[in-house]
Amino acid sequence: MAFSLSVRNYRGLRRVDWSPSGVCALVGPNGSGKTTLIDVLQLLQDANRSGFSKAIIGHGGAYGLRHFEAPRDEPVVFNLRVEDASWEARPEVFLGPGGARLPSREVLTVGEDIINEGEFEAEAEYSESALQEALRSTEVPESLRRLVELLFSYRYYRHYALAGLRREGSLLSGDLRLLDDGRNLFAVLMNWRNRRDQRDRWDFVAKGLRDCYPELFSDFSFPIAANIVSCEVHTPSGHTLTPALLPDGFLVALIHLCAVASTMPGGVLAIDEPENALHPYSIRRLMDAFREWSDAHDMTVLLATHSPVILDTFKALPEKVFVMEPGQEVLPVPLDQLKKRSWLAHFSLGDLYEHLKYGAPVGADEA
Repeated sequence: MAFSLSVRNYRGLRRVDWSPSGVCALVGPNGSGKTTLIDVLQLLQDANRSGFSKAIIGHGGAYGLRHFEAPRDEPVVFNLRVEDASWEARPEVFLGPGGARLPSREVLTVGEDIINEGEFEAEAEYSESALQEALRSTEVPESLRRLVELLFSYRYYRHYALAGLRREGSLLSGDLRLLDDGRNLFAVLMNWRNRRDQRDRWDFVAKGLRDCYPELFSDFSFPIAANIVSCEVHTPSGHTLTPALLPDGFLVALIHLCAVASTMPGGVLAIDEPENALHPYSIRRLMDAFREWSDAHDMTVLLATHSPVILDTFKALPEKVFVMEPGQEVLPVPLDQLKKRSWLAHFSLGDLYEHLKYGAPVGADEA
């Protein structure tokens, strides 16, 4: 599902206008705002659920909310648009006896019509958003429903619970969607395998693993003890591997595949540094799988990365590489707007990134 995200003066993001779709890479130097940017949708999801004052606690706190170089008269602004529906929020920090609060001025529009507007969280315990209030209406425009669905679908994956999966497995549950740290991985996989209406997800993950690790993976089984689900991997040679014996790269690839497969059709997910622990061969196979699932289910997959291998898979799609390029007024910049496509076609995108031709730190000499 197509969407547009605009951000003004939030932390390290001075001005963002972004309309990603399909599988996209987000690159740039450390500290350029890649992680902050892909966290914005998670912040908006949390703010819609519990208000900005509570949401911001889980996203770095109130200090530094406003970009340090933003003029005092310029507000922090978030705007999420799907089709003709738009939700704009302008949170502002107020300090008082109870600590920091972030009442938010919000405007919800569909086309030229204002559906809802006002200041939310004027009281410390008041946590309803303009979106929540509008959804109580008996007539909700379809584009607004799709905006809410996209926001609800978002999940940001990083810092996987590999040690916990090896040591403790997953709690037995009926979960069909992977949590953001992957700790319910084995329960989700078992549920997909056991339910006919989830077989496409199971088949996608199994095929993806066989492509990434043809010598290691043939099938799974899921032993259950008390309320804990574990996992056994059966190899083509007839051996059985427990989680303690599996390489980190195998578990990371498995979580990546489950993250993509568990996102609802038309939804959005982000993975921070997906290349970690993975061999280049496995990275390429995963990118093939991500694109296949994204195309089939109208999904957006955002990959914040420094991997030359990942970037090389975008050689024919430089418009899907977004660069947090120092010195640019509006970020992120599609790579084919930074460099001519005809010039890019002569080079490896990964080599260009590695040799500081784009997305380089300020003051770095080209290698």
